[in-house]
Amino acid sequence: METKIKDLPQSQKQIEVVIPSAEMEPYVRQAKEEIAKEIKIDGFRPGKVPVEIMKQHVSEAEIYQQAGELALRESYLKIIKENNLEPISQPRIDITKITPGNPLEYKIVLTILPTVKLSDYTKIKGGLEKKEIAEERINEELNNLQQTRARLVTKTEGAVEGDRIEIDFVGKLEGKELENATSKSQFLIIGKNRFIPDFEKNLIGLKENEEKEFSVVFPKEYHQKDLAGKNVDFSIKVKTVQKIELPEINDEFAKSFEGMESLAALKANIKEGLGKYEESLARHKLREQIADQIIKGSKVEIPDLLVEEELGYMIKELEVNVAQSGIKFEDYLKNAKITIEELQKKYRPNATNRAKWNLIVKEIVKQEKIEVTAKELEDKVEEIMKAYREEDKKKLDMERFSGYVKETLAAEKVFTILEKFAEGNSK
Repeated sequence: METKIKDLPQSQKQIEVVIPSAEMEPYVRQAKEEIAKEIKIDGFRPGKVPVEIMKQHVSEAEIYQQAGELALRESYLKIIKENNLEPISQPRIDITKITPGNPLEYKIVLTILPTVKLSDYTKIKGGLEKKEIAEERINEELNNLQQTRARLVTKTEGAVEGDRIEIDFVGKLEGKELENATSKSQFLIIGKNRFIPDFEKNLIGLKENEEKEFSVVFPKEYHQKDLAGKNVDFSIKVKTVQKIELPEINDEFAKSFEGMESLAALKANIKEGLGKYEESLARHKLREQIADQIIKGSKVEIPDLLVEEELGYMIKELEVNVAQSGIKFEDYLKNAKITIEELQKKYRPNATNRAKWNLIVKEIVKQEKIEVTAKELEDKVEEIMKAYREEDKKKLDMERFSGYVKETLAAEKVFTILEKFAEGNSK
């Protein structure tokens, strides 16, 4: 077999292959045997047709065509292995010559994993920023916990700031009812400004079963552009008014939380949790700094194929996040006044960096000889799977999922190494 490899742009390779006619003979024999097993001829049982009989019903060109497919499949894998190529796309294969008694000639074009020229990542700098947890933040969290233990007491008096009120309301613009400014059994706490402030002010003093009509001018910068700066007429009916009674923050309050024996213990627990959160943010920031330094110093040609793939992942991530907030992706694009094409253009630079970083991580894994053990992979897959519902587990492509988890674990090991370099160089 003869091969001629040519470099193309976008990390592609063109491989011209010639398999001499003598080397094609084994594939021709194999093709004859396979066709004989598959062909149906009257008077012979399936799979029992002699080769000589089969040749009377199948042309030599058809036999050679199948032999060519067998030779192509086997030779392609051999070429990839012998030349240490790592394809990242399906090959485009064109057979240029396939005639009985002649060499088989074909051409392959495929995108391979690009060569990465790494910067000296042992020289990077950076360290975790340490942030003290202020007493004010601990008290804020205590107040948030206090809200979770609040008692709601129905009252007959008029609503005041801080009360929880349930209302039905209808909003109209120039006499036409607005679907996105109309609701039933809507709860809100007066003074929290979850609604337009002027709307909430009009609820003060109202009692259960009372009705009221008023107008509100929406802010000019309101997120729903069709309402921004508009005067909307509202008709409301109060269904319930409730006073919110908060427990006193003391040892008894702390004991209502599992494992807490005192207020001091609860505060210590909150401080520890906030500390871990801040460390997580600091580590994320450090990793961004590390990646930026290495990306800027490394050289690699990023195939459009990888950028498009990464772009697809980013758009999908956005779709999932939008769906989790209860909004249709089409509505999100409409409200943001952006098309999918404009979104892709906006994300492309970041997608390119992400694709480049993925390649850099793969190269560092090679150079540092990083391995993920079968036990590490098994444990991590099992840990992640616990969060999945049974019906979702059945939909998973486990081979692909395991591959993704393995890459994630390897990337984590890469960052562990890089963080040590960065922190060591910053002392």
